[in-house]
Amino acid sequence: MLGVYDNADTVFTVTENLVKSGYDVHDVYTPFAVHNLDKVIGVKRTRLSTAAFVFAMTGLLSAVTLQVYASYFDWQMNIGGKPSLHIPTYIPITFELSILFTAFGMVGCFFFVNRMFPGRNTDVIDLRVTDDRFVIAVNIHTKTDVKSLEEAFVSGGALEVRERVKDI
Repeated sequence: MLGVYDNADTVFTVTENLVKSGYDVHDVYTPFAVHNLDKVIGVKRTRLSTAAFVFAMTGLLSAVTLQVYASYFDWQMNIGGKPSLHIPTYIPITFELSILFTAFGMVGCFFFVNRMFPGRNTDVIDLRVTDDRFVIAVNIHTKTDVKSLEEAFVSGGALEVRERVKDI
């Protein structure tokens, strides 16, 4: 069941009331971020920072391994009397490869987590969400009272209430 609204504050209040009433709010689609709405519907904290750390450490390890192998084991050279294993000279390349691996890894994670791949058709709830409308999507179960849900949407100021059947 979808409720379409035109005000962010109204959407926040209605969503809060629906969650308190025990309805299964699937998601709230908004044209911009609404502060604390993720906490109201119970969205878990992202693991993005952990993934970024893993990618950065992979880049760091790759950079150090490559430089140590190239300058110490494979092709030792005496440049200005410096030792072959001179760690301060590795810092710029290590820093840059850490950033590169993190950037590419995060882009890959984004596409993987959001299941975005070539040829996939988008599933748009309502085209107006990208413009100026807010949509609250509530899952309907066998024990869900549809009439009271519609009344909750309408009493909250919904511009439109409709049922959406998901394609199988």
